Amino acid sequence: MTMQVLIAANTNTPPPPAEQVLDNVFWRGAAARMSICVPAYHYDVSALIAALAECDDAGLVEVIVHDDGAGDHESLAHMQYEASRQRIAVRLIAADANRGRAAARNAAIAHARADWVLLLDADMLPDDPQFLTRYVEAIETVGEPGVVVGGYSLQLTPKDTRSALHRWQAEVSECLSAARRQVAPSRYVFSSNVLAHRDVVNTIPFDEGFSGWGWEDTDWGLRAAKVYPIRHIDNTATHLGLDTDKALMSKYAMSGENFARLVQRHPAEARTMPLFQMAQRMRALPLRGTIRDVASWTARTSALPVAVRGRALKAWRALVYAEAL
Repeated sequence: MTMQVLIAANTNTPPPPAEQVLDNVFWRGAAARMSICVPAYHYDVSALIAALAECDDAGLVEVIVHDDGAGDHESLAHMQYEASRQRIAVRLIAADANRGRAAARNAAIAHARADWVLLLDADMLPDDPQFLTRYVEAIETVGEPGVVVGGYSLQLTPKDTRSALHRWQAEVSECLSAARRQVAPSRYVFSSNVLAHRDVVNTIPFDEGFSGWGWEDTDWGLRAAKVYPIRHIDNTATHLGLDTDKALMSKYAMSGENFARLVQRHPAEARTMPLFQMAQRMRALPLRGTIRDVASWTARTSALPVAVRGRALKAWRALVYAEAL
């Protein structure tokens, strides 16, 4: 294993946090057709590294994991060990400070050497061994700078009653076929599993003004769609890290400002979003606070049918966002 410390200096602005870079033995000689960039924060990506190494055409890719200032030395050591076991080029980057999801993605992309960059979330796993092959074939088919979205599933995710709301929400709104996603291509650019040409990620970086959780990938997809073609294919990866009901609602509660930022930047596109339309209607309601409390209680009550709870969750989220708009 080789190790080096990179510190970027700039005389006009403060330097970004230092990065500790750890390469396995296959990194230096790799000539990858695709760079796989994975942002991580308090998440061990060893399972994903192993799964990618077992895919067909794994020799055509390099894997870049950016640990966004978690400071978890045990997890980093485990990922380093896993990288040393696999016959696939791997670079691990440990940042000194947490800067958020958008910044972590940009930082990982900065280390990519291939012409195409595959963005995967840390808690994803390919659904079958042909996962990388389909993307290689897509590169050959597209033949120009653009974005290819594979979609995601819950195929390998064990069922857990504690994450019933997230599973319901994902199955209803996000685990969609390529044909359904292609109807509104920019709306379904989930950065959990999306391939983009280097020109795209270089000219349209993720907006680091989005803080915390949510909507930075939707903003990126909308901006990219104005310049580059968006193509959806059926090449799913499983989202393993479903949030508990409590954690999901906590994330939604804190993402109102990000949603408002998205709406401000993309007003025309926002008007077509059912969530925005619902939030706008909610703004005119009397007793919004009382209605929000009832919707929150309904969403959190596990004894109720999950479909009822899920619809209450949508109403509660719209009420939260109505306050931010």
